[in-house]
Amino acid sequence: MVVKSKRGRRRYIAFTTDSSTDEELLHSLGSALRGAGVTSYKLIQYDGRMGIVRVKGKDQKAAVEALRLPREGLRIATLAASGTLRTLRERFFPQR
Repeated sequence: MVVKSKRGRRRYIAFTTDSSTDEELLHSLGSALRGAGVTSYKLIQYDGRMGIVRVKGKDQKAAVEALRLPREGLRIATLAASGTLRTLRERFFPQR
């Protein structure tokens, strides 16, 4: 098991988009984040309208700024950032 101090902290960013397919979202997310220099990210959850992406702790600020910038294609708006996935899931993806 890798210790957090070696792996680095993770941060989770909740976002909302216009209705889109997974391919459109991955393309827009990838181009926005890579353009900001964020190379390590993972889409954790996406339901067609809202989602959560994981980034490294040191890349959180750059990732949030990159997702807020207007660009061609899919519009992405950030909702919140957190150090725990559970917090964002409780706030934005309540169990039915």
